[in-house]
Amino acid sequence: MSVKKIRKSEEVPHASALAILREVAATTQLSEEQRKTLDYLEKVTKRTRENAESLVKQLVEKFGFARITAIQLVNLSIDSVEELRTVLSHLERREYSDSELREIFKLLTGQ
Repeated sequence: MSVKKIRKSEEVPHASALAILREVAATTQLSEEQRKTLDYLEKVTKRTRENAESLVKQLVEKFGFARITAIQLVNLSIDSVEELRTVLSHLERREYSDSELREIFKLLTGQ
């Protein structure tokens, strides 16, 4: 087994990771870990790569989230403003007003 160097590391939404793994699978045989990851991502990913990346960008620009926080919000299937409040209380150090939370929730759910 050869050891490969990591040339670049970047946080990406599930949808982007899924697209990358599908591209790799089209040209090479996936390892066991890669197959399991692909299977998992196919089950949990609800957005397209473009939609996920667009939402991450909007959350970073409009609300000042760190990219990793925006990615986590996009990856989760948040069902209510209260759930969003709870998630953000663990991801961010600042408080959000009810109107900010509703605006973030609307963006995440497309409402």
